[in-house]
Amino acid sequence: MGAALERLSGSAVERFEEAFSTEMVGRNCRLEEYRKIAVPSFQVGGEMIAYCSPDSTFAATKRLLDGAQRSILIGIYDFTAKYMKELLFKAMRRGVAVSLMLDLDDRTGETELFNELGHHGAEVVPAPSCASEHARFFASSHEKVIVIDDNWTLVQSGNWSDASIPLNEVDGGKRDDFEFGNRDMGLAIKSKPLAKFFTKVLQSDMKLELDATPEALERVEETFGLEAFGARPTEPAPELFPSKRFNPPGTVRVMPILSPDNYMDVIPGVLAAAKKSIYIEQQYIRSSQPLIKRLLDAIGAAREEHPDLDVRIVVAPAYSSADFPKMQQMVNDLRGRGLKLGENLRFLSGKHFVHCHNKLIVVDGQHVLLSSQNWSDSAVGKNREAGVLVNYPALAKHFGKIFEVDWDTGAKRLVAPGRPEIFGPESLATGKTVRLNWGDYAEV
Repeated sequence: MGAALERLSGSAVERFEEAFSTEMVGRNCRLEEYRKIAVPSFQVGGEMIAYCSPDSTFAATKRLLDGAQRSILIGIYDFTAKYMKELLFKAMRRGVAVSLMLDLDDRTGETELFNELGHHGAEVVPAPSCASEHARFFASSHEKVIVIDDNWTLVQSGNWSDASIPLNEVDGGKRDDFEFGNRDMGLAIKSKPLAKFFTKVLQSDMKLELDATPEALERVEETFGLEAFGARPTEPAPELFPSKRFNPPGTVRVMPILSPDNYMDVIPGVLAAAKKSIYIEQQYIRSSQPLIKRLLDAIGAAREEHPDLDVRIVVAPAYSSADFPKMQQMVNDLRGRGLKLGENLRFLSGKHFVHCHNKLIVVDGQHVLLSSQNWSDSAVGKNREAGVLVNYPALAKHFGKIFEVDWDTGAKRLVAPGRPEIFGPESLATGKTVRLNWGDYAEV
């Protein structure tokens, strides 16, 4: 018989809500001077694989990891999914060299996983962020980049957490046996020059940490962990999306988009140049922050030039009482810019998804940005973040189609959240909850 579905005690819920609304590792530390790098664009003629969570991220990623023959290099903010660790162990047993740079925060089980991989022979390095004991060059190392065999580069919005890469082994998911999760998106690109560039970025960041470490990296001590579960979505989205392969007939322009290096140099111009449409799917938009105002100003400039511009934005609903005032301010600020609830702004459906963790921009059905950058000043200006801006209509159409499902099912009102319904680990046996990972919600 399954366990009873009982809520956590009041003090435990307060502890959990505090974790979701504050920083468990301070991200306003004094940063060391970082020298921005020049970011080239690439003409890519190789295969591309588009995927999304919860539908197809695991299946697509597993195929690529299982095909690795020499090396897997990972730079990621949150790695807590144990089944992803097992895929890396499987690769290591084949002789594949695994390197991992991880922003070691206080997420449940993450430090244990990091240590276990290191114990079994992987190269493991803490990221040079405010969470580091030795090197603090970025507020957060929030990128999600995987390079396989110096050939494939995976760039995505989702972490390797249970919610961002849920264990749907069937590509596209099975409706009668579906693992719910966040809405996230990603792109795998086959290109040796692009892989070389991202390898250089990740290895340079690892070197920042290693050069500042006085001795060989010692085992990282376990820290505070928090495990909790929330109400399970009730059904999959109306349309599910298997991963999709693209073989461009010619070369496609791909530009890496990095924070703090070139996001604010490139993306405002892309938005301002829009003529037909701008689709954005974001965890949140911190509309009062100066750099985010510049992004919104760019959308405003495009609307002035093209009054019929179709602007649609999907964000996560307010998930806590602490988050609600920020969401209200965003709604008011966007309304002041002529962007209205329902018509231009909606909230991702909790009926179908655990959380909106995506960071997608599609412009004019031609340009698509897949990246890790939230719309906060830290994300675009102080964190290490990574994405790719791809000028490829077929790819933009595909991600636009996924966006339209989220738009059509999205809520048109901002609803004040009640006290969070948070449950203990025993609730998993009821089949009515999903594991929550606070790193998926943290403001970075």
